[in-house]
Amino acid sequence: MELRLKKDGNEHYLHKTIKGEQLFSNAHIRNSVRFETIEIDRKEGEATVSGPTFSNKVRPVGKNLEMCVSSNCPILKLHFSLQGAYRHETLENKGFSIHIPESHCNLYYVPSLKGKDIFYDKKTKIFEIYVAQDSIDQLLFGEFKEVFADLHGAIDNLKPFVLWEKSRPIPANIMGKINEIVQCPYTNQVRKCYLESKLAVLLIDLLLGKHTAKALASGADIPKADYRALEKVEGFIRKNLKKPLNILELAKIAGFNATKLKRDFKKVYGIPVFKYITTLRMEEAKKMIVEEEVSIAHAAYEVGYANPQHFTAAFKRTMGYLPSSLKRGIYMVGYLFIDLPLSYWG
Repeated sequence: MELRLKKDGNEHYLHKTIKGEQLFSNAHIRNSVRFETIEIDRKEGEATVSGPTFSNKVRPVGKNLEMCVSSNCPILKLHFSLQGAYRHETLENKGFSIHIPESHCNLYYVPSLKGKDIFYDKKTKIFEIYVAQDSIDQLLFGEFKEVFADLHGAIDNLKPFVLWEKSRPIPANIMGKINEIVQCPYTNQVRKCYLESKLAVLLIDLLLGKHTAKALASGADIPKADYRALEKVEGFIRKNLKKPLNILELAKIAGFNATKLKRDFKKVYGIPVFKYITTLRMEEAKKMIVEEEVSIAHAAYEVGYANPQHFTAAFKRTMGYLPSSLKRGIYMVGYLFIDLPLSYWG
């Protein structure tokens, strides 16, 4: 995969080229799975784009930043819009396009790729997982073929396919796994082992987990207007984790009564609203403790807990281990636990 600037007359534009013989040459799982992260920061008519083997400034031609994309091989990709909205429009399959709002994800397949990626916001961060189409069943123990028969039919008939008609919200536990992958602190063989295990768990949880099954079974019966209202509530939650949040306030933002908000939120996000809030708070606290090396008490305060003991109990209940273990440098790498002081890692 290669990002580069190409020239057309006096204009320069971004182009992403995906070559089948190279796509999985630096794979993270058995020559069949790899991930990429692309970040875009737009200021004063220019956009700084950082991605695989590329970091440069681009001057967008129009209102949005567009990136031409092409491949000489089939593409099966999970796309996560971590920040900012994303849209892919193909030039080969008329009428086929996919829109993925901020904090949403989707999976799509195209037999060949020729089109453009469109980025709407001033700040964008996307995380993408590419999977070899002939290996996904082996990766997911054959269960994927049974659950996603429509996708397999599209692959067999070389037809473009989108897993969800409406892109799904990224579950809080999946967001946590993405953060662990992007922020991997290891190098060399330990990094390889760590990323392989984390990616495998992410794929299994997202594609075969109970939350995905619930979304597939019941998400479609949410009217589009209600779905957008729930997106608004979820966005408000993410931006206000430090503040006390109550169901009446959230229901007012959605324009629902409390009963409808609780029912529909669980339908779309897979878990009750306050469990979702707690999970986001614990993931954010974990990020602060590990990346910013803040104290547990400070992290607790930043996610809305005045009492560190109450925070510790909630963290243990949600994450399955104590926040103090992050300070001791306990991490799971593959199937081995490594318990070393943080100073060991420099």
